[in-house]
Amino acid sequence: MKIASLRITFFLMSGLFMSGIVFGQKPGNEKTPLDAAFIASVYTITAGECVNFTDMSTGNPTAWQWSFPGSQTPVSNVQHPVGICYYYAGTYDVILEVQNSSSINTEVITACITVEPNTTTPIADFTGDYLTIPVGGTVNFTDLSQNGPFVSYAWTFTGGIPNASDQENPVPVAYTTVGTYTVELRVEDEDGDQDSELKLNYINVIPAATVPPVADFMADRIFIAPGDYINFRDMSSGNPYIWHWFFEGGTPTTSDQQNPLSILYTMPGTYDVELIVESNMGIDTIRKPDYIVVSETDPCVAIPVADFEASQRLIRSGTTVYFEDKSLNNPTTWNWYFQGGYPTYSAASNVINGVEFNAAGFYDVSLAVNNACGSNYEYKEDYILVFSGPVNVYCDTISNVGSGEGLYSPVLTSSWGRIGGHNGQKIRTYADYFDQYSFTQIDALIVPVVLSDYGDYNSYVTFYIWDGNTTYPENILAQKKMLLRNIPENFNSVVEFDSPVEIDGPFFAGFRINYVDHNEDGISEDMFAVSIVNNRNYDSGINTLYVEANSVWSTATAKFGVKTSTAIRPVTCIVDINEFEVENNIDIYPNPASDVIYIQTGELEAGKLVQMQLVDITGRVVLSQELESGYDDISVNVQDYPQGLYFVALNIDGNRITRRIMLAR
Repeated sequence: MKIASLRITFFLMSGLFMSGIVFGQKPGNEKTPLDAAFIASVYTITAGECVNFTDMSTGNPTAWQWSFPGSQTPVSNVQHPVGICYYYAGTYDVILEVQNSSSINTEVITACITVEPNTTTPIADFTGDYLTIPVGGTVNFTDLSQNGPFVSYAWTFTGGIPNASDQENPVPVAYTTVGTYTVELRVEDEDGDQDSELKLNYINVIPAATVPPVADFMADRIFIAPGDYINFRDMSSGNPYIWHWFFEGGTPTTSDQQNPLSILYTMPGTYDVELIVESNMGIDTIRKPDYIVVSETDPCVAIPVADFEASQRLIRSGTTVYFEDKSLNNPTTWNWYFQGGYPTYSAASNVINGVEFNAAGFYDVSLAVNNACGSNYEYKEDYILVFSGPVNVYCDTISNVGSGEGLYSPVLTSSWGRIGGHNGQKIRTYADYFDQYSFTQIDALIVPVVLSDYGDYNSYVTFYIWDGNTTYPENILAQKKMLLRNIPENFNSVVEFDSPVEIDGPFFAGFRINYVDHNEDGISEDMFAVSIVNNRNYDSGINTLYVEANSVWSTATAKFGVKTSTAIRPVTCIVDINEFEVENNIDIYPNPASDVIYIQTGELEAGKLVQMQLVDITGRVVLSQELESGYDDISVNVQDYPQGLYFVALNIDGNRITRRIMLAR
């Protein structure tokens, strides 16, 4: 358990779960049940007209997810959508899913909107063959306008090349800059009647892939009753731009959208979901068997064990973070709390719409899960770290020493030695338990040494990090041996591990000592001890210190009669991106370039192997070289390659660096 930290943190959830209160609900208060409802401004329209919708839900919803099959705006997450336009005759359903801190509810109105045919006036409409493309890619547009023939077409392609056309089906339009772009079409018939269609942010241009894609996805719920709907979000990496979904048992059974919404499941059962993604660098497939459970009754077999994971943890303010439930034993309800986030609560299994964090600070996240067998929760303190500017890594020290607690180094009254080191009870290993989720790696330990003396010239102490998911230390994550003669006493010694220690949750930090006794008087000539917290001898006092003698572990309370912790402080960091490029001052220039590009190897030692590839916009490797770092920047001749957009990929000791370079002459 984390008792204190060396910086200020913010706690809005103190005692929330421990008191039995669920997400701010006051004992005895009756909450209005969540019930989705809405009205439309009109229910019968002519093709080409638009409808406004008004949310009428009760129960204080905090999030809305609308689906408008058959419309030009198939989805919306605003509370009151306006301008939902229908271009083709027919009858169409409308679906509204709402949620608050504890519930999700869906309203489906079958045949809600009736669209009557319009056979007289122009209705401008069009489609693109791909709506998400890599930078440098092209889109083919097809005119779908109704009630022609038309004597003129006026296309406008914001950000496209060309940026305008007067053709019915224009030549492919290229997009060379990452962004989202609007497309407009105006048509005119033989009578001079006109109509226009403006599709905002219609084309999404993403960076071209430099690595093969890796398919992944989340559903907002994985347990539902028959007749409920599920929304899906693509979480694939590697910049794919083509998606093929397959929903066993769902309606529809397939989708080519990036993030399909309102997939209906009517029959009880367990169903697979499959996603195939494609980019300019390849194809990947993921299939999650029995991912969706549709049942009238709770299929629990055991009490759930709550756990979760964020898509990012070290972020710049204004960033959206997605959360995935990792709980065990099939929970059927979920209650999330996001300190400092918007929205603050969610009742979805996976938070696929994301949570936005705008204010700099460190924020807690918690998840309570339930099924018919019981409930459980996970509370991760300082889990999301928000900064006002970009940051590659953040490090801090954590401590089990509470604010105002004193430190001491007590001697044993019944024999020789100290409680926190060598003593007559021959304690060999000391391990302090840290229960925290703020950081992902440990770089070092700050050890407050109060006693250090060596009986042999080569006497040593070994410092350890153990995994914290067992009752006592068992699984060693890292260790570092230090000679006692190099550890001064009455000094905070810094123990740096050879490489950062990866952690994901609780861990133990401590040390193991040897007992050197040349004169066989029962007292070790080695002497090493660290300071510990004054005995927390009150009823609720916490002990985090564990000790081992003769291969038997026990608490410091059981062994010495004290509730305490060591004053050891792990130096912990969170890293969301590879620091290699930043630390070594690596750069590629100029940009744009003409005949030569230069690779600045910065702080790399001379003679380091640098594997370089030049990749064109289609993902084809056009140049591959093995280079060596030196005191001068490395030059690469690119004069034989056509002008255009390329990627320079470097591989140095397994660290991959990719930069976009434009060749222009």
